Parts: sequence; structure tokens; C-alpha cells
Amino acid sequence: MESKFNFRLAILLCLVLSTGTLSAQKSGSEIYEQIRLLDFEEREALISKELLSGNFPEFLLDWEEIITIQKDASGQTRKLSLFVSPDYLSVGNIEDYFIIPISPMTAQKVANKYNASPPTPKVTDIIYRHAELKIEPFNYIPRNNRNETVDIFYDHSQVIQAQIKAAGFSAGSFVAGSKKDIVISHKLSDSTRSRHVSIYGWHKLNGKPIQPLYNGHINTYVDYSHGARLISNHVLVDGKEYDYRDILQDKNLFKLISDEKEALAKTTYAH
Repeated sequence: MESKFNFRLAILLCLVLSTGTLSAQKSGSEIYEQIRLLDFEEREALISKELLSGNFPEFLLDWEEIITIQKDASGQTRKLSLFVSPDYLSVGNIEDYFIIPISPMTAQKVANKYNASPPTPKVTDIIYRHAELKIEPFNYIPRNNRNETVDIFYDHSQVIQAQIKAAGFSAGSFVAGSKKDIVISHKLSDSTRSRHVSIYGWHKLNGKPIQPLYNGHINTYVDYSHGARLISNHVLVDGKEYDYRDILQDKNLFKLISDEKEALAKTTYAH
């Protein structure tokens, strides 16, 4: 609980220093009405502005500490502590919030603001195993482009929140299985798909992901199933502090948070 408080305080101080104050929050339903008829660029700009100004439910700042034992590339067993947001990025407040699908560019801007990064596929799996509430994925039948519309985004958010409530949990619970993650992987270095998004996850209750690692969508493609979860760049390995991005580029330590064959050359999306 101590680490959660310190992280949250640091972010709040960052917001106050950069904006002068914490502005009054618009509710999730208000933002839904604002963006539902906007084109992609206008929508992303508005969402980015809201998230960067701190307009999100305060529980997203309450990082969940995950302590896990992993092996580095040399085979040595290490104790790893990750600090992750309990749910996907949302706009609004705890009484009225909208779990909002966004582009990887916006996700990266927000991650940078709060000294965080997207997960890797391995980190997504770790999160799923440790989440206190695992949700059955809810999907819509594809019909033309309706799954890319804000109306479906908002409806899916409402469904997820109803699932959380029906399971006896409250907003801010440590949840997994509700979205596909925007992830970072070696595919960020794919020169033939330099403007694409990588997605992974959406685990079924048996622990198997519906979505394998995939970078077939252009980075302006967003549908209701996409979610952006923040992973703090503050990581502990055997009690020693590291930066999440440095670990991913370390030839020995990268295996702690990546299932790939080599360390990552790139750890961020262009934005």
C-alpha cells in the first residue's frame, strides 16, 4: 500500500506542476457524447487532452504490485516486482467512467506522461494470472465498421462495468480479461509495418488468449476490444530498482518480462 501511495502522489504532483491545478473532471458519459460523432483525429486529440490533464478515475493511479519469480536469459531465478494499473485507461470519474479504446500513439503519450509503458505479451499474461477478477470476454458480431464506432466502445465499457458489479466487485478492482492489450514487442522494429499497432490477450477463463500477438492493423485502427493498460517504468529486480524499458533492452534481464528470443531494440510507439 505504501508504494501505491507514493506513485499516486508523484503523479498528482506532476499534474499540478504541469497544469497549475487539477481541472474539474467531465464524466465518462459527457465525454462519450462529445466524441461520438468526431472523426479519428479529432476524437484522439480530445481523449489525449482529457487523459493528459488527469481526467480519469483516481483508481487508475493505485498501482497494483505484482511479485513474481522469473528466470533471466542466463537461467538465474530472480524476484520481480511490477507495478501495474488495475484496469484499462478510462476517462471520467469513479461514479461515471468510460473504458476508452485508443490508438497506440495516444496510449504512448499518456504512458510517457505518467512514467509508464504498455505491457509486453508476457506481462499481459502475468497480469492475467494475478488479477483478482477475471472477466469472461464479451464480443460483438462484426457488421461493416460498427465495432470501430464510439457507440460500441461505450456499450462495451458499460458491459464490462456490469460484469464487475455482477461478480460482486467494485470500480477499481484489479481486473483482466476484458480487453486486448496494446503491447510492445519485437514487432515494433518491423520496418514493413512501422505504422501498425500490436495487440495481444483477451484471455478466456481457461487462461488462453483469444488474440495472439498480431500487428496487422494500421495504427489508426481502433475497435471496441482494444485496451491500454499502464505498466510503471519503476521495476524491482531482487530489490534493486530498474527502468522497465532498460530491462527490455538488457540482453540478460529482458527474459524477465518478455518471451521473445532477443532483447527489444524499440520499446515505445512513435507518437
